[in-house]
Amino acid sequence: MEKLMIKIDPIKNICPDVVALFFLFMVLFSSVTNAQSNLVTYSENQALAGEEIYESRCASCHGYNLEGYELAPSLSGNFFSRRWGTGTADKLALNIRRMPPNATSLSQTEVTDVLAYLLSRNGVENSETPLPIDFRALANYTIPAQKIVNRRFSPRTASFSTNGPVTPVSRLNTLSPVTDEMLLNPPADDWLIWRRTHANLGHSPLNQISTSNVDDLSLSWTWSLPTGANMMTPIVHDGVMFTLSSEDVVQAIDAATGDLLWGYQHEISGEYVSESKKGVAIYEDKIIVGTSDLKLIALEAKTGRLAWEHRIETYGELDHKFKSAPMVVNGKAIFGVVGQLAVAGGNFIIAIDLKSGQEAWRFYTIARPGEFGGDSWNGLDLKERTGGSVWTPGSYDPETNLVYFGPAPSYDTVAMRKSNNIPGMTSDALYTNATVALDADTGELVWHYQHVKNDLLDLDWAFERQIINLPVNGEIRKVILTGGKAAIFEAMDASTGEYLFSIDMDMQNVFSEIDPRTGEKTMFPEAVLKPGEETPGLAKIGVCPDALGARNMQTTSYNPITKMLYIPMQDTCINNLTGKRWQKYPNPEQDGLWGLVKAVNLETKEVVWTTRQVAPPASGHLTTDTGLLFRGNIDRTFEAVDQSDGRVLWSQRLDNAPTSYPITYQVDDRQYVAVATNSGSYFANGMERTSGITNSPTGASLWVFSISN
Repeated sequence: MEKLMIKIDPIKNICPDVVALFFLFMVLFSSVTNAQSNLVTYSENQALAGEEIYESRCASCHGYNLEGYELAPSLSGNFFSRRWGTGTADKLALNIRRMPPNATSLSQTEVTDVLAYLLSRNGVENSETPLPIDFRALANYTIPAQKIVNRRFSPRTASFSTNGPVTPVSRLNTLSPVTDEMLLNPPADDWLIWRRTHANLGHSPLNQISTSNVDDLSLSWTWSLPTGANMMTPIVHDGVMFTLSSEDVVQAIDAATGDLLWGYQHEISGEYVSESKKGVAIYEDKIIVGTSDLKLIALEAKTGRLAWEHRIETYGELDHKFKSAPMVVNGKAIFGVVGQLAVAGGNFIIAIDLKSGQEAWRFYTIARPGEFGGDSWNGLDLKERTGGSVWTPGSYDPETNLVYFGPAPSYDTVAMRKSNNIPGMTSDALYTNATVALDADTGELVWHYQHVKNDLLDLDWAFERQIINLPVNGEIRKVILTGGKAAIFEAMDASTGEYLFSIDMDMQNVFSEIDPRTGEKTMFPEAVLKPGEETPGLAKIGVCPDALGARNMQTTSYNPITKMLYIPMQDTCINNLTGKRWQKYPNPEQDGLWGLVKAVNLETKEVVWTTRQVAPPASGHLTTDTGLLFRGNIDRTFEAVDQSDGRVLWSQRLDNAPTSYPITYQVDDRQYVAVATNSGSYFANGMERTSGITNSPTGASLWVFSISN
């Protein structure tokens, strides 16, 4: 397999002393000093100036209410207190100085003003004495953790009645229970699961909209959603659409007309803030929802009334959260959680029994000391082991009764790089960057395959696991296919985890070779910073892809008829310097065309076509039996593309970037295509700035299209 030997073009020289984006954040600022110093003080004028700078330069990643998005951490409340409290002010100022990526650096005065604003939002009182502008002088001032509180601009209020439907409608009256059999074999007219089926293919058999009539596609209806980050997939059953939006708003909508049937808003408790999630699940007569304050709730599908709720136990660990969507298997809701950067002991996958609402099993994605894989953490205590976040829903194979998930990397990149010279101890960091296959009934680990050991560059393999039947060496095999941020796609046997093959999309300069027998990867030694070294400047080309990856949450789609996989990607690199400002920039080979799609024949392992464009991808992909590929882009376009050659057949400009997952469904013999827009995510905001595209900082909508005649 020629693709396994990666040849690096001279223009993609690897910059020494490179680490991943948030690794830099953790390396420089994870420890705080307890040196004797004065309590920090600032002037009101500094805070007012800092507010204006923050809203124009920082809020797109960290949130207008300082709540944080994904890996852009919260800048208020408990998280801010634990990260910065009792530390000296210069450390926070230096971190502010390096942000945001690919933008003009803030002046020292602007940095100090932003610092003052953050202090004001966290309960530190102002005074007549301003913050000094000199960073060295800031080292003499301590941030008082004991005074930090979480100040919100406005209280959260319920927006929807929880006492039943808005109006009596036949759609709700005829809503049928969703059975296990329906989830295993969804009706073609419905969209019951995140990617339509448990195989996560993102493909529909509906055939009313085709390459011959897609240019007649027109708007059927729209619906305004609560503003905020939102990556949800609408689900549709018996003509009723169920959505999950920012601020934990769940709505039932007539999927043919766009009429609201009922609404429910979960009251987010305590120090938690609204999180973008990938949708809800439906089972029997209930809508299953993961909330921003780490509860699983069940709503009556016909009325929206709360049936029960279950608080996920974290045993005192804060900063776990849901980013995924539940999947329902054998009467259990199964899903993973993520951690806001470093959560001691890592994260987990959990199953909740939907009859009782109680926990059925839990699998920790960070191997425990004394258990299998526990010796792969370089001798670290459990409280020092972090990562293993589960960002996406799993897949399920009923023949093996296995669920498949992909835990993300560790955040312990410093501790994991130092050799401890303990016999039998490794730094592989199981089960990060692995595919784990768990018994759906018990949560027992049946097999695992680790794609990259001890990932120091945050090149996650945390995305969708697709279940596909493919010919491999003359034999039809059921495989698990997945690809990481480096855009290397790999297949394992679904029953055993046996490594089968890799396909490199030629978007990276980190791995020099992949063993064709085992999939073991050889990394260029220059790709990872050595302890104590420092890059002298920004002149060299750095790591490709950057920390957001050549591919990310924008899911692939697979057409099982043609054996074609469609991959949305972006082409960027990064200079990432320890202790200094990091810089994101285009791969010099891409000529200003940031976004691309590659169509790969999985039977031949060949790239059939590639298209490039200025706008990076925003949405997941959706394919149909009729040869159409639907996709959304950062520039607010939603497009229908010919699967055979990548030609754009239809395009519609939306109100914002469709950073969600498009679906198609059928009601009353009419096929519809739906996609949600929103005010961005960590990925979308970063790619907007990088590619020079400006979208509205507010606004979210549901757009639904059909053939008008």
